[in-house]
Order: sequence, then structure tokens, then C-alpha cells
Amino acid sequence: MKPITLTLCGWGPFRDKQTVDFTKVSEKGIFLITGQTGAGKTTIFDGITYALYGSMSGEIREKNSVRSDFADADTPTYAELTMMHNGLLYQIYRNPEYMRPKKRKNGGQAMTKEREKAVLTLPDGSVMEGSGEVTRKIQEILRLDYRQFKQISMIAQGEFARLLTASPGEKTRIFREIFDTALYDRFASVLRDEANTLYKEVMEYRHRMDEDVRQFHTEDEIWKELTSGEAHPYEQLMDRLEALEKDCRREEKEAARRLEKLDQEMVELEKRIQQAETDQKAFQKLRETKARLEALKGQSGDMAQKEERLKRGEHAAEIRAEYQQVNGVEKQLYALERQEKEEEEAIRREVALVQECSGIYEKRDLLLAYYDLSQSMEELEKRKAAGLNRQKQLEKKLLCHQQDYLEQEKRTADRQHELTEAQSRYRRAVIGLAARLVEEGKPCPVCGSLEHPHVAGTGEDVPDEEQLNRLQEAYDQSAARLTALHGQAAAARAEAEGQAEQNRQLADEENALLEKRGSFSEELVSFASIHNREEVREQAELYTGLIKGLEVRRQNKERLSADKARLEKELAAARESWEKALEKGGFAGPEAYQEAVLEETDRKNLSEAIARYRLELGAAAELCSHMEEELKGKEETDTAPFLDKRNSLLEEKKREESMRTRWSIGASDAARTYGLLKEKKKDMEKKEKAYGIIRDLDNMASGNNAKKLVFEQYVLAGYFEDILEAANLRLRRMTGGRYELSRVEEAGDGRSKDSLEIRVMDYYTGKYRSVKTLSGGESFKASLALALGMSDVIQAESGGIRVEALFIDEGFGALDTESLDQACGALMGLVESDRMIGIISHVPELQERIASQIYIEKKNTGSHVR
Repeated sequence: MKPITLTLCGWGPFRDKQTVDFTKVSEKGIFLITGQTGAGKTTIFDGITYALYGSMSGEIREKNSVRSDFADADTPTYAELTMMHNGLLYQIYRNPEYMRPKKRKNGGQAMTKEREKAVLTLPDGSVMEGSGEVTRKIQEILRLDYRQFKQISMIAQGEFARLLTASPGEKTRIFREIFDTALYDRFASVLRDEANTLYKEVMEYRHRMDEDVRQFHTEDEIWKELTSGEAHPYEQLMDRLEALEKDCRREEKEAARRLEKLDQEMVELEKRIQQAETDQKAFQKLRETKARLEALKGQSGDMAQKEERLKRGEHAAEIRAEYQQVNGVEKQLYALERQEKEEEEAIRREVALVQECSGIYEKRDLLLAYYDLSQSMEELEKRKAAGLNRQKQLEKKLLCHQQDYLEQEKRTADRQHELTEAQSRYRRAVIGLAARLVEEGKPCPVCGSLEHPHVAGTGEDVPDEEQLNRLQEAYDQSAARLTALHGQAAAARAEAEGQAEQNRQLADEENALLEKRGSFSEELVSFASIHNREEVREQAELYTGLIKGLEVRRQNKERLSADKARLEKELAAARESWEKALEKGGFAGPEAYQEAVLEETDRKNLSEAIARYRLELGAAAELCSHMEEELKGKEETDTAPFLDKRNSLLEEKKREESMRTRWSIGASDAARTYGLLKEKKKDMEKKEKAYGIIRDLDNMASGNNAKKLVFEQYVLAGYFEDILEAANLRLRRMTGGRYELSRVEEAGDGRSKDSLEIRVMDYYTGKYRSVKTLSGGESFKASLALALGMSDVIQAESGGIRVEALFIDEGFGALDTESLDQACGALMGLVESDRMIGIISHVPELQERIASQIYIEKKNTGSHVR
């Protein structure tokens, strides 16, 4: 990374926009940034590191405290860097989060927060925004984070020996990113994970095999002895499982042979039991058939009565039509007589009701008009009561608003008084501040007088502008509240007066209705108080309906009388035909006919029962004769002895089957366990072989080796020694050959050490010592040599990281004249490497040696770059 231009605005000592053009001072490769103390030399480095990473170059400076105290309210605070990297141009803009004044509408001022912002413009013109996103992109481009950039490219004030004395772990993190050696650490991690995985898999196989052994249950004493220890002899256990399987199979065959013999005995016994049970069932069925035959013969008399009943029922069915004709006409005539009586009774009732309703019907219109007037008065009373109630509520609301207005009026007066008093004290204080400029014998800056008999004082308890603004704001808010309350009170008054007017109108309407109600007679009013509107309406409608209904009922009665005469003639003819049918059917009268009547279903059921009886009687007699012929010469046999024998054989067979099953399960369990152990043992041996290879590689890569050095540290040690070799080329030159840096390989007590610890050889004493024992100037030389050596190795080994610029903040003040010459010589030697070196210093010797300079001019209105 090589900076082209840096622009800082409203930043630290820089009041307005200041631009540093590095192209003008970097032609010779090395340049000096100089100026008075506090002018802002280090601010240049702060701007570069902040533009790149959003952080400052020094640890004591914070990015949220950089806004210039000299800057105007409308001057922004930002840093903008244009840089060249790998031949490509990048532009970065950042501003930190800071507080700035904002203009208020009432003329006062308050503070507002400017949010942090970052914008990166890439070589292709695309733009990326966001502080975190821009920082991550810069780290990706430079392949250095903020901490690594400081230690490699920027040696900030007070941090000369940071990289020199950094912990081995910190150096490892820096070099891992620079030389991309994380691959070796990941490789070692993969080996370690793989070794752990394989070890777990081997142990898992052992656990699973042990579980198989535990799940195999046997009473074999040899097996119990083999499994009594913690480690199981799998080979011996597998041999024993094979022997147990053979023993179980042999016992299983013996049990099967005994079961086969028992099955043959059971077959013969079952045949004898089946024959005995068949004979028993035949004899039992013969006994049951004979009993049923005797029972059927006992039912012969009953069947004769049923046949006679069926015969009389069939004769009655033949004359059923004549009976139904007489019965039907009688029912119709009875119904007509009942309807005729009902009509006569209804006519008498309705005539009486007509007489009752006639009086109401005649005066129905006046009653309905009175009811309408009464309803209107009731509704008016409700509206009047609601209006009076609302008027009370509005008057109460008006009173509350008036009280609120008076209280707010007092508070507003108090706020105005406080504001007036504070403004008065502030004006007197301003005059007092101006009076401090008055000097005896010199003109007054206000009136010009040379005499000053009574110089004004500033007084005590003087408010500042912020307090005045708060008082003004409190008064404005109180006055606005007073105006709002005035409007609310006026609206409440208008609403209350409007409701009072409505109540007066309702009273006038009530008087008019009362006058109209006086025109109705007392008799009508009395009747209306007893009867309601619905009753009057119902009575009027009833009267009209009754008049029409009476006419219909009288016509219906005449029709019923004619129908009755016709049915009486039909009944006489039907009765004559019925008497002839009774005589023909052989019935003495209607009572004999009714006794003989059977429904069609009953006749059918009775006929079927007689036929079924005759069929069952014949079948029982035939079956009984056939069975007696079949059982001739046979006797019943008792099955109890056979059943006892069968139960005995079943118990014996059950015992043998249990034994065979136990031996079969034992053989299967032994064979299954043997197969599981054999398969898992084979897979475990493969895993153990792989684990042995990976474990050896893991030991070598993770530091379990003769040198106690992990793989990545071994690689980094090579790079580190190259860096130290390059650094020593310059350190020997800057120290006159006295010092030489080297890597600490092993502690004195032989314990393992990190491979990136540094020690220094002092050729004056011929002994190694810690770099922390170097003086300030010696530490600066060593740090400078190490940074330059690292820059050489990085560019030689890693094409992705180019250290094209090195910035040094002070440190040269700790060098004597000879050391200063040596350091400058070493830095001048880097010019040939096309590298930019910027030095911040106010050491006069450096100003004489380095021609290209950026001067920071310090003024009481802010610093300037020239």
C-alpha cells in the first residue's frame, strides 16, 4: 500500500480541509513530517490508519474524540485517503461519530450526533459502504488487519519495540496471516481430529464387542471364567462360542426326536377320542329326537282347534266388504253431525264477540289519535330529561376548563417572570465581561471614555445560553398550553349555551302537546288509561274478521245439513245388504261375525303353523327310525380315560418343546454373538492399523517429537529466521556490529519453548540477552531493523502482501549522533527498493539530512499543511 493523497477536515488541530500530497515528497523514497510540538504531525498517521481500518495509530487516541475544537459548526469532520496497491487505485472516505451543533428555529443551538460513515471506491468504480464492510474489504486487499499493519508498516510513537517484544503467540498470528501458514495449522488440526476420531472408533468397537459379550447369557462355567476380567480375550471367547453352539445343536436334535415320538402317540389317541365323541353325540341326538316326536304328538288336539278357527276366519273375510261399507257410512254421518254442532256453537260465540267489539270499533280513530299524542309526550319527556342532564355535564365541564385556564395562566406568568429575570442577569453579566477589558488610561471599548469611575461587575448566578434556551423553551410551552386551554374553555361555553337553547325549545313543545291533549273527553281518556293501543287495534281487527266469518259459517252449516240427509239414505241401503251377507255366511248376528274375524296376516300365520306342524311331525318320525337303524349293536363309550391320557401327553410334549426351544435359542445366541464379534473384530483391526499411522503423523505435527515443535511453528521458524537474517544486515550496520538478533530455540532447563522468541547477541560481552534489556535507542534500532527485514521477506515470499510504505513516528530523539547516522544510512538504503518511508520527527539533524519534508504549521486558529 502506498498513499497518494490524504485529506483531513475538521480533524484534531486542523480547522478546515487540509490535503497532504505524498507524490511531491516521495520521489526520493524518504521524507520527513516535521513541525512544532502539538502541530498535528502524528495526526497524519492517525488519518491514514483511520481511513484504512477505522482506528487510530496510537492506543491513547480515540476515534470519537478527533473533531477539531477550531472547526465551525457547518465544517464536517472526515478523513479521505487515495492509495495505490498492486498498481490499482483505491479511494476511502470515513467520518467518525461526533457531536456537532445544529441550528434551531427559535435561534438557539443544540447538539446533534453525526453518525459514523465509511465509503470505499474500488478500481472498477464500484462503491462499498458501511464501516465494518469497508474494514473487512481493506483487510482482504492488504492481507493485514489493523494490529498487523501497525506492527509491520507503521511504528507509532511509544510503540517502537512492540513487534520486537511481542509475545510468540502474537508473532504467530501476524506471520500466519502474512505467510499464509494457517494451512499447516489446519493440517495438524485435521491430523489431530482424525487421530481422535479413529481412536474413538476403535474404542467404540471395543465397547460394542464388550456389550455383545455382556448380552450373551449362559450358565457355562468356562464362559464365566473368561469374562470375569476387565479385558476380554476375544479369540478365546469366539472359540468357546463355537463349542457352545455345537453342544446346543446336539441337545436340540435329541429333544426333536423325543417330540416326534410323542406326536405319533397323540395322533393315535386323538383318533380314539374322536370316535368315542362321535358315538356319544349320535346317542344323545337319538334321545333328543324321540323326545321331540312325543311332544309333537301331544299337540294334535290344539292343531285341530286351530284348523277350525282358520275356517271361520276365512268365511268372515268373504263378507268383509259389506261390513266395511256400513261402518264407513256410519263414520261419515257421525262426523257430519259433529261438524254441524261445532258450527252452531261457533256462530253463537262469534255473535256475542261482535256485540262486545262494536263499541271499541266505533271510537277507534279517536283512541289511536290519543295514543299517538301520549307517545309524543313520553318521548318529549325523555328528550327533555336528557337535555337537562347534558346541560349539567357541560356546565361542569366548562367549570373544569375555566379552573385549568386560571391555573395555567398563573404558571405561564411564573415562567415569564423567571425568563425575564434570567435575561436581565445575562445582560448585566455581558456588560460585566466587557468591563473586564477596561484599563485605566485607555479608551473604554464601549463608550470610548478614558475615565472609568464605576466599572460594572459580572455578578453571581449568571445563566449561560443553554439555561436561557431551556427557560425560553419552558415559557413557550407554557404559553402554548395556555392558548390551548383558552380555546377549550371557549368551546365548552358555546356547547353549554347551545344545549340550554335546545332545552327551552323542548319546553315550548311540551306546552303545545298539553294544550292539544285537553281537547279529548274524560270518558275517552279514562278508557284509554285502561286499554292500550295494541288492544284497540286487535279489537277493531277482530270485529271486522268476525263479521266476515259469520257469513262463511252460516253458508257452511247449510251445506252440512244437505250432506247429512244424503248419507242417511246411503246408510239404510248398506245395512240391508249387510244383513243378507250375515245370513249367507252362517253367522247368527254381528257379534258372531266379530268373534270370527281374523286379519290376513293372522290367517296366513295360522295356516303356516298348521303346515309346519304336520311337516315337523313327519320328519321327526322318519329321523328317529333312521338313527335307531344306524346305532343298532353299538354302545356308548366314556371318553374320560382318553382325555386324561391326552393331558398327560400334552404336558410332556410342552416340556420337550421348551427344552428344544431353549437349546435352539442358546445355539442361535452363540452363533449370532460369534458373528458379531468376528465382524467387529475384523473392522476394529482395520481401524487400529489406520489409527497407528495417523497417530504417528499427529505426534510429529503436534509437537510430540524430538524437537517439541509443532508443524506450523517449524515452518514459521524458517520464515522468522529469514526475517532475522534480513534484519541483522541493517542492525549490524546501525550498531557498528555490536548486536545480532537470533531465535531462541530452547530454554536453559530443556523445556519446550515457542519458536518465535527473540534474543540478542551482544558481541561486546559475547553473551546472549533478552531484547527487553536493550535501551530506548537500542530498542528503536532493533525494531526498525526488524520492520525493514520483515518488509523484505514479506515481499520476497508473499506476492499478495506488498509493504510499499513504512511510517515511523519519533524515536530518533533517543539516538546519539553516530546512531542517527547509522539509522539514516540504513533507511537511505531502502530507497532503491521503490519503498516510501515517512518519518515524524522534530530532531534538527533529520531536518538537515532529509530534503523532502512536509511541514505542519501551528497557529492559534488551527494547523495548516505546507
